[in-house]
Amino acid sequence: MTSRRDFLRLGAAGLFALPGCAALSGASGDRWTRSQLQRAEEIAKRNGGKGWAAWNGRSEAAGWQTSEHSQALSITKSLGGLAATRACQEGWLQPGERVADTIHEWKGDARKQRITVLMLLQQTAGLDPAGSALYHGVIADKGAVAVSRAAVDEPGTQFRYGPVCWEVLAELLQRKLQARGETLESFLHRGVMRPVGLSSPNWRADRKKRFYLSTGAELTVSDLGRLGRTLGKLLHGESVDGFEAGHFAEISRMSGANPMFGAGIWRNGGAARAGSAVIEVEAALDPPRSPGFWQQSCLSKRQPASMAALIGSSGRRVFIWPDSGRIVVRLGVSPAWQDQPFLNALA
Repeated sequence: MTSRRDFLRLGAAGLFALPGCAALSGASGDRWTRSQLQRAEEIAKRNGGKGWAAWNGRSEAAGWQTSEHSQALSITKSLGGLAATRACQEGWLQPGERVADTIHEWKGDARKQRITVLMLLQQTAGLDPAGSALYHGVIADKGAVAVSRAAVDEPGTQFRYGPVCWEVLAELLQRKLQARGETLESFLHRGVMRPVGLSSPNWRADRKKRFYLSTGAELTVSDLGRLGRTLGKLLHGESVDGFEAGHFAEISRMSGANPMFGAGIWRNGGAARAGSAVIEVEAALDPPRSPGFWQQSCLSKRQPASMAALIGSSGRRVFIWPDSGRIVVRLGVSPAWQDQPFLNALA
């Protein structure tokens, strides 16, 4: 069986300047030294590097080819999380509502009728991930494909990474929006992209022109920095860009099946647990791991437990330090990319 990563692997130098000071401070006193940023830049350029940048709040501390753009791949999932947050604020979506109340094809299926919106955002709905079915070429109707996938686990018990939960979420939002006289695409622009300050002219879509929520938004390094700043403030409990922190906290809640993941965001909370192990997330997704594996894992032992990350295949990354307002973005095209050398350089 072909894995999700097989469909996402894509085949793929400029001037670097640092401010004159020897170190740069974040909002809470955390500091990156000149040598840390230089080491990070060296690593960011390897393995098909296309661009990178580091920010203290809105101030760029270092950067290389920040206007470089690329398909953000699974970083797109976090936009789906923001879309769900906006929908909850507008009163027409609830994290705990049953998906089958809108997707009526699921009524009568003992497992599917118990799936909630939050389970989709946590990727614990129990559905067959459907990587090859949803990503093989341009398909006619991704929503129909996603809704038809079998439930292979009891809802809420197992984390399975893949596109199906996000495309079911897209179909759910589209049906609710259609009843309100709007499309998912117009809602994403109105409710998510414009407030954050993003533009994606080449968003992956099916033949019905329906945007994918699991992958495919095309963004620049600078765009991803703006997305990281918005998410960082929300993770810190601050409302921003019209998103209410309380609603976001509900939407992005992690599960017992994987306490590292929620709403497209990976957390480093396990770094605070004794005996937890550092993992490379991309290498850990296929085949599915047990809840115990995720409960004993973390992104980095050398970074704070509050750090979070957006992870796209082949080395697309947004690292977020909510407590200090710092953001690092890296775009690249190589399955050989690993996070640990990069995060260690910034430790």
